[in-house]
Amino acid sequence: MNARNIDLVIVGGESDPNTQRIVDQAHLRGVDYFFWDTDRPDARQIAWDFQSPEIDFGDVTLRPLGMFLRFNVFDCDEVRNHAAYEVAESFALAWPQIRLLNRSTTGDGNNKSRNLVRARDCGLVIPQTTVLGDLSPLQSVPDADAKIIKPLSGGDHAYIAADVINDPQPLSGLVPQFVQERLEGENLRVFSIGGKLHAFHLQTTQVDYRTDDDVVVRAIEVPEQIVAATDRLVGQIGFDYCALDFRCRKGFDDPVFLEINSFPMFVAFDDACENRLADAILEFLV
Repeated sequence: MNARNIDLVIVGGESDPNTQRIVDQAHLRGVDYFFWDTDRPDARQIAWDFQSPEIDFGDVTLRPLGMFLRFNVFDCDEVRNHAAYEVAESFALAWPQIRLLNRSTTGDGNNKSRNLVRARDCGLVIPQTTVLGDLSPLQSVPDADAKIIKPLSGGDHAYIAADVINDPQPLSGLVPQFVQERLEGENLRVFSIGGKLHAFHLQTTQVDYRTDDDVVVRAIEVPEQIVAATDRLVGQIGFDYCALDFRCRKGFDDPVFLEINSFPMFVAFDDACENRLADAILEFLV
């Protein structure tokens, strides 16, 4: 079967709004793309070999110049979804000429502890942080109402430490944990895409804005005091696409770095900036 040259292959779930946004924008921008939906029952019908940079999706054979890959966390069939994603990822990594977000770090864990140290070394302020192997020492943490706790490797939102002392069930299976000072102030998220920064203010009354159905997202200018350190951190890790979360103590002054996310969801932020994020991703890949 003859392979077709194509600018972009998108692999992800149709039920994931982040993947669907890239599909929609690629269509609107006239990009020559192919979308493989990992939600479909036959999603694992992907094959490739080491003879040439060609990959079969069902009965279609393609030679892509760029690939957008996203594991669909919204799909209930995790085994099928992960298998399809992993085969596509293995192909993309085998052929270095294919444009791929975060190529240099794909397959490596986005270690939050290592990244906090890196951020501090790059000149960013980080919160007071303790790592716990299990939840039992939490009982002796001073000022538990003034601390937050969240899983070290992700998998859940941040909680007030005192609430978890009273009811450890939500986090009991997600050790180890970060315990950090609870910071008051404005939530700031900064996307870095192909070396360009995009900042957003998240207006919320919740400890973790992801639990707030009424959170308001607004595009703002990137605070000048974090630009150089952010660029250093992103470059040191090797991310082409990521988002950094900050909590600012005084308005948008005195920002404290919380974490960096290697492949963040972006649709709500893209809505707030007239699709500049999706366009930046496509500009990098195509």
